[in-house]
Amino acid sequence: MNKTDKRQFYFSLLRVIAMLRGGDARRAESNGFEAWLVGLTIYSIHYLFFATLFIPSNLEPWLTALLLVALAFWIWLFWLLLLYINSLIIKVLHVCGLFRAIPTRRVQSVLWGISTTAMACWLLKSSPTLRELGAIWLVAVAMNLVSAMVLVFNHAARSPGE
Repeated sequence: MNKTDKRQFYFSLLRVIAMLRGGDARRAESNGFEAWLVGLTIYSIHYLFFATLFIPSNLEPWLTALLLVALAFWIWLFWLLLLYINSLIIKVLHVCGLFRAIPTRRVQSVLWGISTTAMACWLLKSSPTLRELGAIWLVAVAMNLVSAMVLVFNHAARSPGE
């Protein structure tokens, strides 16, 4: 990464944990494990949200399994649609003069997080296991926001060389 590249990490919670352990809280966005972990969690929340919404619990086991496999592909199509709708929202926001200084990928991530958080809130009304997953997501989002504030007030959010 060159010195003019001022990208910062999306997930501030893990940066604060690194800072508390004595490590460097200034990290690049290229940490694949963290992106993989959050992506898998987001996919799980979306998958379980649509599974509870569309698949009845009184079906034959073979039909339920078939619908769950089909749902895995439907989620991919839903994500494509969500990305398109988010891009339209971003264009409208830019036309209105809002969020022009923020990179599109950041606004896209915020919109993606809002939709995932809404689905996690819906899971709070489900079975105890799904309620637990929704609660874990909500707590993680809250902790990530608090961590971002800690980093800003601690000046650890700055790029190396500043």
